[in-house]
Amino acid sequence: MASPSPLKRERDESTNGAALSSDDDFTTASSSPTSKKAKSPSADPSSAPLTSAAGQTEQLEAIFRNLRLRRIVKENHTSEINQLAFCLNTRHNHTPFGLDQVKTFEKRGAVKRDPEDNSNILGTTGGPQANIYDNEHCGDHLDIMSHFLLDPVVEDGAEEVPEMLTCCWIHQPQDAILATAGTDKLIHILSLARSKELVRLGGHTHTITDIQAHPTRDECLLSASKDGTVRMWNILTGKCLMIFEIKASVTCFNPNSDGQTFLTGGYNGEIREWTMPTLESDPEEPIVVLANDSRVLQSGLHTARIDCIRFAKGKVLSKSVNGKVEYWDPSTLEKIRTFSIKNTASNQCRFDVSMDELFFCVGTSNGSVYVYNIDSGKTVTELKYRRSTKAIRTCIFSRDSRTIVCAGEDSFIWRYDYVTDETLNEWANWKAEP
Repeated sequence: MASPSPLKRERDESTNGAALSSDDDFTTASSSPTSKKAKSPSADPSSAPLTSAAGQTEQLEAIFRNLRLRRIVKENHTSEINQLAFCLNTRHNHTPFGLDQVKTFEKRGAVKRDPEDNSNILGTTGGPQANIYDNEHCGDHLDIMSHFLLDPVVEDGAEEVPEMLTCCWIHQPQDAILATAGTDKLIHILSLARSKELVRLGGHTHTITDIQAHPTRDECLLSASKDGTVRMWNILTGKCLMIFEIKASVTCFNPNSDGQTFLTGGYNGEIREWTMPTLESDPEEPIVVLANDSRVLQSGLHTARIDCIRFAKGKVLSKSVNGKVEYWDPSTLEKIRTFSIKNTASNQCRFDVSMDELFFCVGTSNGSVYVYNIDSGKTVTELKYRRSTKAIRTCIFSRDSRTIVCAGEDSFIWRYDYVTDETLNEWANWKAEP
């Protein structure tokens, strides 16, 4: 019997993809007997005029309650899918998002888009693989675009299959770059346009648990490792620019500081704020920043390992593996609200914040996904399907907020899409015809 993955062992101690159709062609998210069936609007709420912020929030909630499971994909590595990422670039791509995004189509059926808009591209990482899908131009399908199989790691004469734990997208002209990392201690820089690995960044001496793209420097990314360091890299030169001496499980840039500050979440629940040293050019040797040069923002808010941090409207959402999401102000350090994830045991899951920063979605240990209203603190909906029974490790919103994609332990990708009642009636009538 194969031994559990390093990531699974840690969880136990601490407390080319093939598409499959679902058994039911189109399944309501509320088909589970444990979830309540949401009342769908009589008309498409996304087409109603936007009269106010409250009206926009109400329309989005109606959309989330009307999400249906439309696609299931099984990746062939049989390992956990540890992270999903849409290629959403707000710095270079100014396409509207949420309810403001209205898609127009060419005669052949392709979506008209800004040349810099790659938001249809979905990256996944798990096992020894990174896969890239087109989520938009293939009807109901997730069509595989690129498949990267990473080489085994050889140490002390033994060969070990690496497990990729994290990924992020990096903008480069005429290309979409996916960076991925994990147990092999390397950061792999993968080009979608060239369909090949461009470079490997080496320097970490232990598993890399998180990587984040710099919000204003397209050539830079941040990585957190179990070796007790967080590092800033230049992917074009392959050089490590800075070393921050902290053992962090996750990182997150502050979008309001243009990347000059970032947060780290620790294994003991501690959250620190770091300031980047000012650089006029890349240093010959990495600049070392000591832990004493950082500021502890939260030390008692969480009591377990931090597994995800995100910003929303200038405030911070931080999650620990014991199912607590805290919403707090980084300026005053005041706690605003606590979200206790329902129906879940201890579970690592990267949550996501919608691009309008009004909602977040998070997975559970029993295979469901919850959508929460950040301002009100209320649960908007639960997405659940009877075949989804394993832990969800990652979930994300699409740019237009009409799709939520999630994945986890069983190497399945689950895609829930917004479907109007009128469309469902059309499908039902079509199926009923002899």
